[in-house]
Amino acid sequence: MFSVLVLTVIGSGLALAKIERLQDRAPGIAELTWEHPHAVGDRYFTQEKLLSSLHEKQGQRDRRQSSSQPQQSGKFEFLDGYHYGLIHYSGSESEVIFVLTFNTDRYGYPTATNLYKSADYGRSFENIEAQLNPEEPDPLLWRSFYVSPGNLNMLVFASFETSRIYYTLNEGQLWDHHDFDPPTINPRSMKFSPTEDNWILAHDPTNERIYVSTNLGQSWKMIAENVDQSSDYQWDEPGWDSDGSVIYFNQFDPEDRDRGNYTVSLFTQRYPFGAETQQEFDPNLGRHEDFFLLGPYIFAQKTEDNDDTHLLVSYNRQPFQAAQIPTPYDHRSYIVSHIEERQALVIVQHEGGFYNLYLSEETGVYFSLSLRDLVVDYAIDLERIDGVNGTMIANQYVRDTPDVTDAPIRTLLTLDNGGNWELIHPPDLDVYGNPVNCEPPLCSLHFDMDTSAYARLGVFSTESAPGIIIAHGTLGDTLSSNPDLYISRDGGVTWHETLSGSYGANVLDHGGIIVAVNDYHQVSSTVLKYSCNEGLSWNSFTFTDSAMVIYGVITEPGEHTTNVSLYGIESSGSRNWVVVTVDFDPIFSRDCGDDDYYDWLPWDDRSDTDCILGSSIVIERRNITTCCRNGRDYVRETQYSICECNEEDFECDYGYAKPGEDLSGLCVKDPDVELEDPCDNEGTTTYIASTGYRKIAGDVCQGGDERLYAPYEAECCRTPTEPPTTATNTAPTTTTSSSTSSKWLSSETPTTTPTSSSGANSSPSSNGM
Repeated sequence: MFSVLVLTVIGSGLALAKIERLQDRAPGIAELTWEHPHAVGDRYFTQEKLLSSLHEKQGQRDRRQSSSQPQQSGKFEFLDGYHYGLIHYSGSESEVIFVLTFNTDRYGYPTATNLYKSADYGRSFENIEAQLNPEEPDPLLWRSFYVSPGNLNMLVFASFETSRIYYTLNEGQLWDHHDFDPPTINPRSMKFSPTEDNWILAHDPTNERIYVSTNLGQSWKMIAENVDQSSDYQWDEPGWDSDGSVIYFNQFDPEDRDRGNYTVSLFTQRYPFGAETQQEFDPNLGRHEDFFLLGPYIFAQKTEDNDDTHLLVSYNRQPFQAAQIPTPYDHRSYIVSHIEERQALVIVQHEGGFYNLYLSEETGVYFSLSLRDLVVDYAIDLERIDGVNGTMIANQYVRDTPDVTDAPIRTLLTLDNGGNWELIHPPDLDVYGNPVNCEPPLCSLHFDMDTSAYARLGVFSTESAPGIIIAHGTLGDTLSSNPDLYISRDGGVTWHETLSGSYGANVLDHGGIIVAVNDYHQVSSTVLKYSCNEGLSWNSFTFTDSAMVIYGVITEPGEHTTNVSLYGIESSGSRNWVVVTVDFDPIFSRDCGDDDYYDWLPWDDRSDTDCILGSSIVIERRNITTCCRNGRDYVRETQYSICECNEEDFECDYGYAKPGEDLSGLCVKDPDVELEDPCDNEGTTTYIASTGYRKIAGDVCQGGDERLYAPYEAECCRTPTEPPTTATNTAPTTTTSSSTSSKWLSSETPTTTPTSSSGANSSPSSNGM
């Protein structure tokens, strides 16, 4: 398995005039540059005693840890002076790393490149340019490289200047090449099929055509014309078409474009590809600007003649529907943040330049407001926490004027996929063991995220270390400068200051080791810090004799090994990239046994249960006071059980919102959303009404208080003075229509009135509500 590693953004900025996916990048590739400054618990019953004793000995060696030190296992200098680097870890169970170094012109196009390979986890590298094409006397110019998602040993390197692709089927042990056939094509982007290793799509911007190859680039077939952007074509995602061969692409009408009316239509093709298999996906969609696929959804952006912008959604590859986003403000653009289970998270740029985050129900059609004034600049301050379901961290502008430019920023946390947000609780003690005088809501913990000048690390989490979150933060009413490094060991519920200053960090051995390098991106260093007890204490190791400014702290995706590579520039001498590899295996004296693990339950501090999103999850973790080796083949045990429902399992339904800046208030009728009265339809006698709440997408709770929040059957053509009741039970006051009455769909009547019912109206339909 491999994942995205983003160290810095080469070419900052987001094309917000188009709908796009947040942080959409080629998998498995890390980026380096030294020209840009920005990079992109458990309830321990002895936790406070542990922290107090360890704070007194901060900087001293933990006597429980092995007396052995890590060792520098390799150092290599890339002797070309190029400013940029792409780093690719080949895949699981492999020690192969590829590094492409390059310089660019002012438009961002490579002007000179070198390709290196390591077969020993970065301990040594060799320049393999000559291996790819020994008959070519002149250096080749690589614009990028492509990895087959179904076969990580298969890589394609494209040299567009020579009209050739070079490929390997075995991680670079042997190389071969194909000339582009026909030779007239000049593609600038390629996309591997997610299901067929030898199938590749390519786009040629010079003639605005897309091509397909089913034999790893040996021959190509032109399948569509009038496709002018590389983002306008895409393979369908696995599981959403019958045979894995469907292609989606936008095609423009050249006559319309000549008249200045540039819009496109969405078409599909399937194997064997060509006009005979082409069809318009949804003729009713008509002309639009952009699209992309994400899980069960296809999103499209459409702008009317009056410049009104709309988002349309296809669910499960059905015809498009207009997304219902409750807001009085005009839309300017959309960013689909990500997809959780059965839910889409969409960021809308509104007129005036501010951004709000909205959550959908399962179909992706009906959205509700999740968070106002999300911080968006050249990046987006919204981070999904890996390893813990439903947890996200976001930065929000706190403004009292329409302009967000100079507004202060605060950081918020959600444990239920954005249904509810809260301030982040500060630690009780600082890194030196001194009490912290900080109490919400007047004071809380705030993080430097991707838009910050201090964003060395962002908010770090990984599936391999569930519960561990690392971020740079400050204490106060809003975010300030000079952050320190904080860590959460329980999925964001509690936090502790772990190091003073700014660092680059990563984890090794399935989270058994945390590595941090001081003054990341800023000041040269020779020392790294490491912890074998989740940041309770730290040790120091001199990793080089020559001081370096570190730009990347990188390990194999999945963090299974004990090797970390530090990429940087030596502060004295040349401006070449240098990589130092450090092996932490020597610090372990033994492998972990069964007694070295305990069961951890992620939990929500707002709840009296150990449940998140309707389930109790028991995750195996290594004891915090034990420094033993998990090992590369370690498989973490996880157990699930279903919980009873309570109020934390529900969010505001479409047409309802939490008023003002209240993060924990009740869902009330949104005055900006006009809901249709179903009783206006002739012949309607009953309909499904909303309590103002809906179950959070992906929440699996059952029973409990679910009946208090569930939709219910309402009757038309009656005008009661109050909802029907029994002697001891009260139904929800969820409608204000003078022509409705209601009854519960459940066989049981609720024992209390839902506190969410004030000012509620009926929902627009029973679709997903």
